[in-house]
Amino acid sequence: MQRFRLTTGVVLVLVLSSCAQSVDPVPAPADVVLKLETEGNRLRFYLGELIPVRYSYTAKTPGRYVWVGQSSTLAEGRSLEISCSPLAERVSSLPKARDVDSFAQMLQPPCDGEGIGGGIGGGCVDCDGELPLTTAALTFGVVPLNTYVRFRTPGTYTCEASSADITATSRDEKLRPALLVTSNPIVLTITNDPAWAHAAEIAYADAYDKLCGADDAAVHPSLQCFDVARRITYLDTVESLTIEVKAFDGRSHGWESGFWDAIQQSSYPQEALNLMASRMQQPDFQVSPMVLEWLASSELRLEVPDAFQTDTPATYHAQAVEKMRKYVRLLGSSLSRKNLVAISESAKTYRAFAGQTYCERQLLISTEEQDRVLTGLDIRP
Repeated sequence: MQRFRLTTGVVLVLVLSSCAQSVDPVPAPADVVLKLETEGNRLRFYLGELIPVRYSYTAKTPGRYVWVGQSSTLAEGRSLEISCSPLAERVSSLPKARDVDSFAQMLQPPCDGEGIGGGIGGGCVDCDGELPLTTAALTFGVVPLNTYVRFRTPGTYTCEASSADITATSRDEKLRPALLVTSNPIVLTITNDPAWAHAAEIAYADAYDKLCGADDAAVHPSLQCFDVARRITYLDTVESLTIEVKAFDGRSHGWESGFWDAIQQSSYPQEALNLMASRMQQPDFQVSPMVLEWLASSELRLEVPDAFQTDTPATYHAQAVEKMRKYVRLLGSSLSRKNLVAISESAKTYRAFAGQTYCERQLLISTEEQDRVLTGLDIRP
């Protein structure tokens, strides 16, 4: 039987490595200015609160410099980044890529001469957009600072933005070096107020239920739902995690809440694992390979953190397989309770993993056990 491959981790690593730069870009001349500011110039925020910022470019010499939307086309180019001192955690849009890759290698070491493969696609809109800089500010709309950095502790932070998406070279030139631009610093005071956080959790959860609780994606005011959802994820408390897990059902609803990424990157990994293990078994939850892999790898990571730091992940092969078997069986035991919306994909995930060997001499779940689990289920193609 052809094995079921973990596809995500390797591809993410390849994407990240392909974007890596070997040397820093050349600093931009002083007449190119990158301005960073908070909306309303507010500088005090609560821990977990959405922090709205905007950034803009100007140039004292109009027409000499160009902003390039697809910064990767520039030599040493990169898009905007924000860093803070004392060090704040960088937010990644590709959570725990190395851990996912390591777990893939633990499950399926090179036992038969094959590698681990797969692919995911991506795209962007108006990637080739280019705009000349002038003395009039080229301003980008308000975005949450939280999408760049996460403050896990209160304190005073000095933050600045930098980018390498400006060039002085014509579009006709074969080699277009990027110029590194650094913004002015902004000083933020982040305070911890549990009473504010608790009130925010209640208000956001209520708003989310009223705006976004219906199954019909067509009735959702998507922008409002997205705004409320991301405010919930930024709180990063046990209570907000509980809200996220309850709202996440494993299915696509026509817009992205960000709850799944927040669950994976929660400051409370044990609670996230416990809540998701329970949520996965509920009738309305559609279990995907991604969720099942995360459950198994998260439990192993919590029990043996060193397993994801080693250069020889195959050392933990047996433990990884047992974790995978545990969660496949947990999924199997819940299939008879799944509703008509969740049953088909959940059963497909069960079959895909149950029938793997992972370099062993037996199936992960025996054929007899699979038959007992799947017999009598109302599974529609």
